[in-house]
Amino acid sequence: MDKQSLDCILDKMPDRIRIPLERTRSAYEDKATEIVLRRDAPICIYERKRLLYITESGYLTDSVYAENLLTASAKEIEQTVLRLCDYSVYAYQNEINSGFITIEGGVRVGLCGKAVMTNGEITNVRDIGTLNFRIARDISGCASSLIDKLDPLGGTLICGVPGSGKTTLIRDLARQLSYRYRVSALDERGELSALYRGKAGYSLGLCDVYTGYPKGLAANCAIRSMSSEIIICDEMGDQSDVDLLLYSMRCGVAFIATVHASSMQDLRRREITSKMINTGAFRYIVFLSSNGNVGKIEKIYEMCDARD
Repeated sequence: MDKQSLDCILDKMPDRIRIPLERTRSAYEDKATEIVLRRDAPICIYERKRLLYITESGYLTDSVYAENLLTASAKEIEQTVLRLCDYSVYAYQNEINSGFITIEGGVRVGLCGKAVMTNGEITNVRDIGTLNFRIARDISGCASSLIDKLDPLGGTLICGVPGSGKTTLIRDLARQLSYRYRVSALDERGELSALYRGKAGYSLGLCDVYTGYPKGLAANCAIRSMSSEIIICDEMGDQSDVDLLLYSMRCGVAFIATVHASSMQDLRRREITSKMINTGAFRYIVFLSSNGNVGKIEKIYEMCDARD
């Protein structure tokens, strides 16, 4: 775990929760991927292959039946949300409505609660009962072996299960490729650059970074205004993304993107990801290992192989 990321997470929590987590951090900080607060339920520390709980006195256990497990009250969840928003919920309303808040250190905090709908759109989220702190990592050089195996201008789709290191890998791809090509990064959720109050937490080299823009608008700006050769985008997966790929191809711009998928079969059986493959935008389809090694390449298909 990135020490700065954990510091940022613990800083947002009430003292009754923070102190036990701080006391035992050396036992989990290297392997933890998520810390989850649920209202009136035990606080969970997720590693790649196990789930841990923490007692009120600061001891870790893998038993949900252990005595005196640390829990989060409704009031503590509310206090944490206020801290995440710097005590200005209104300023973060768009992020909250999208189900997450990005804080310093590139940490994305997922929110779960009761949606308030107006004309078919979420306009607020009330009674938040779950906060999922997803821990950010930055591993410089982790994309080097992948770059050696492909033509970046051919288009690459990086696939993996949650927690396999897609964002970590694509961040380093963006950084390294920016010194060879004109690269724009579509950082809609602020995770690639870890932008917080105008300051980037992670270096993306010479990338032109569009933070908070809808992907389509950002791509249009990158193509028209930045002379981009490569556009890098994390987490694609809806019809507008298919249209975006087709548009970028017409403009002669390569795309490097990520999706959630565990196998070629998984990728093909879903309508949108199947359409993404069939656009022809990706010469390479890369699958990451799910065995706990962040960003480790398991398989690389060239498009002719992927069609078999």
